[in-house]
Amino acid sequence: MSKIAFFGVGLMGEPMVNHLLGAGHEVVVVPHRSRAPIDRVVARGAAEAKSAADAIRRAQITITVLPTADDVEATVFAGQGTSLIGAGQTLIDMGTSFPPQTRRLAARVAAAGGRFLDAPVTGGPKGAQDGALTIIVGGDAATLADVRPVLEPMSAHIYHFGPVGAGHTAKLIQNMIGIITSAGIAEGFAFAAAAGLDVEQFFQMLASSTSNSPALQGMVPKVFAGEFERVNFRLDLAYKDIRQATALAREMTVPLPVANGAVELMQLARAFGYGSQDSTAMIRGLESILRVEVRPRKKA
Repeated sequence: MSKIAFFGVGLMGEPMVNHLLGAGHEVVVVPHRSRAPIDRVVARGAAEAKSAADAIRRAQITITVLPTADDVEATVFAGQGTSLIGAGQTLIDMGTSFPPQTRRLAARVAAAGGRFLDAPVTGGPKGAQDGALTIIVGGDAATLADVRPVLEPMSAHIYHFGPVGAGHTAKLIQNMIGIITSAGIAEGFAFAAAAGLDVEQFFQMLASSTSNSPALQGMVPKVFAGEFERVNFRLDLAYKDIRQATALAREMTVPLPVANGAVELMQLARAFGYGSQDSTAMIRGLESILRVEVRPRKKA
């Protein structure tokens, strides 16, 4: 069993830690934002470190589930010029980061004698709870083989896409596709409401058509209920991811006209102050400018 330092014990990270503990791994955690999940995983058997340096020093493998590569860098370097990850240690970045920054970070870790994998996840909070995440890996195949016993308790599928940065590239594209899909649903339902259609009947029609999809079934009931404060994937983070995807595409001279349209739709919602809400709140910018609400009609 491995000794693991885990950073990012939140909505996704907490159940991931629980699965690692259940598999018999030793896990040490450091508070990131909220005290409550730290207390819960400590009660289940995790140890709590005093600092990032203390946690990493005690571990063979460091896992980060943090919002950005800047957060990972601040954790791994802790204000120092050299990496806290050294010889015989491995850093696994399981957040969603910008691939060029990932490669720079990996090079700095390698210079200190450490190993690096980018291994972002998809599957959302339910996948994390169920130990059924899909893990999307970039990095050395031998390193992946060594850490598979750590990744497997958290996952249903592990895909290796190539060298460092390939995992984050695949994840950004996957998120981009999902966000574009949600943006299309948002525009369609805002359009239907503005046209005076019964949006509940419109949803029923779509559900029985070729336009039906898991994204439609997941998003629309949440919009109808106005449950934007129940956050699965924060709008600001979704915006960050699709901005990183379009930035990477610009560096590669790859045109993404639809994705860039989705960026503007999300920016509209953020301009109205909905960035801290769930990503389904991307519809709220359109609701605001069209002066409609996409909600079922009240029954007489």
